[in-house]
Amino acid sequence: MSGLFQIFSVSKNGMFAQQTALHTNAHNIANANTDGYSVQRVNLKTTEPFGMPALTTPAEPGQLGTGVKVDSITRARDTFLDAQIRKENSTQGKYGVREQFLSEIESIFMEPSDEGLASSLTKFWDSWHQLATNPESSTARTLVAQNGDALATDISHHYTQLEDMERNAGDLIRNDVFDVASTLTQIRDLNEQIRAVSISGRNPNDLMDRRDLLLDNLSKRFSFEKKDTEYNGIEIIPKPLNSSMVTDGDGVILKDTHLNYGVAYVNNITKADDNNWKVELHIDGDINKRIEVTTDTADIKNYLTNKGMDISSYKEGSELPYSSYLKVVNYKYDQYDSKLNQFKDGWDKKLFIPDYENGSLNGLQTINDEIDNYKKQLNNMARILAISVNTIQTNSTDSTKRVNFFDTKAEYELEAAKSLNVNDAILKDVSLINAGKDIETGNAGNGERALLMGTLRNTRIDILKINSVGASFKSDTEDADKIKAYREAFIKDVFKKSDGKDIDPTSDNLADDKNIKMNGNPSGTTIDAYFKNSIASLGVSNQEAKRMVSNEKALLSQLNERKESTSGVSLDEEVTNMIQFSKSYQANAKMISVIDELLDVVVNGLIKR
Repeated sequence: MSGLFQIFSVSKNGMFAQQTALHTNAHNIANANTDGYSVQRVNLKTTEPFGMPALTTPAEPGQLGTGVKVDSITRARDTFLDAQIRKENSTQGKYGVREQFLSEIESIFMEPSDEGLASSLTKFWDSWHQLATNPESSTARTLVAQNGDALATDISHHYTQLEDMERNAGDLIRNDVFDVASTLTQIRDLNEQIRAVSISGRNPNDLMDRRDLLLDNLSKRFSFEKKDTEYNGIEIIPKPLNSSMVTDGDGVILKDTHLNYGVAYVNNITKADDNNWKVELHIDGDINKRIEVTTDTADIKNYLTNKGMDISSYKEGSELPYSSYLKVVNYKYDQYDSKLNQFKDGWDKKLFIPDYENGSLNGLQTINDEIDNYKKQLNNMARILAISVNTIQTNSTDSTKRVNFFDTKAEYELEAAKSLNVNDAILKDVSLINAGKDIETGNAGNGERALLMGTLRNTRIDILKINSVGASFKSDTEDADKIKAYREAFIKDVFKKSDGKDIDPTSDNLADDKNIKMNGNPSGTTIDAYFKNSIASLGVSNQEAKRMVSNEKALLSQLNERKESTSGVSLDEEVTNMIQFSKSYQANAKMISVIDELLDVVVNGLIKR
């Protein structure tokens, strides 16, 4: 049954509800510029009405309301839009990194320009043609030696710059891994706090905002799916390019409500013995957490093999080249003892090498691969230059006969680009350059051999096939055999007798314009074209990266505008709400004042009468 005291209770509840609404309103205004904050709304609900049907319920004209209460405080969030934004964040993260590095690679090669490597190649070939027209000229020979030295210096310098860039990419991978590890730790802690609050029946809106902001930042590093679990918990499931590399019998990497999986940075891999590798790791984004584990993990071996590394050729105690391994692994948190700074028993063999889909980690991985590819192309070009020029210069497959134009190390070493140098003897005495047909006496002749050198510019060579001839050689004691194999492959690929038969590299004169023809390989390519194809490929990759970055920026701008319209704080709207809530609060307060006057009439008025 209603009465003045019941009305008093209704107004009191109304004041409390509007007070909560004003408190939330003030919280929204205070966080209008807070990154990741979602506007919060107070959801009001009528309390249970008076006069529910019962045998003892007196007759009433209808149910009487008992007031209002705060049902919940929720945040305005579109989870579908969040998933879209995170997906595009990952794509932008990948191509943003690619655009940055590909633009830097383009600046290294400086093509097309008068100062680029293509220009050095042109000057080198032109100097041989000039020597062919004037083989007795000391000046022409000096130009050949100087242009050859300049070309070798340019190739070596480009290679060194690519190595520096590769190290920079490696450092960024390390920073990203540390950032990811730290972010995962924060998300794991927030997940526990959110679950604890949700179990009590409340909405941890601010905590969930902080977690979503971390998820947004994490999406820039790699793509993942977010799965909701009980009590507002989440699971993070990465999207690997190769899922088999990040799964085992216990489930998918990171797939656990409590985020039991993390990432570590591989600082170094060293061969321990014939069956094991020693992996040095930095754990949990902390460079001071540094441990070593011994593992024969097939994933690591498979990855190295996929990178073109024949790990059987590495001796015990030898380190792998900087770019030969991925610098990210996943491990399981609950199998890592942070206090003892070590993995628990049995888990030193549970390291996983992921190929992430999109994100800056994937972008850096692909950049590392591309830089490695450009290095290989420089090595191929340097090696074929050394092989072809030295073979024609000495007219022999024997590197010990006569004077080679380039240092023979460039013919067989893996990093040929760093080993390409003009022979010191030729730089000191340019008369050692063989320009004529007569190889034994070194007479200048009419410049047939110099003309042959110049013709290399337009000669098609199966560069990749020739460069793979010596791949089976592993011992440094077999260098002479490598050189011989490379040079024989070059001669067979390029030279033929006038009757179409193969020539004898031990007796036939390569500069014999009557009996020997430089036909080239129709399926091959010229040295100049090989380099230009690399530059063209670089240009296409960079244009694609720029286009994707531009498209993603426009798309993300639209998505963020939609997100802001849903989750952002509108000060105009909050001021309007503030007026509405304050008026309602005042009205409830006025009602209490009126009830107080009526009670005064009932109590004190009756006494006076």
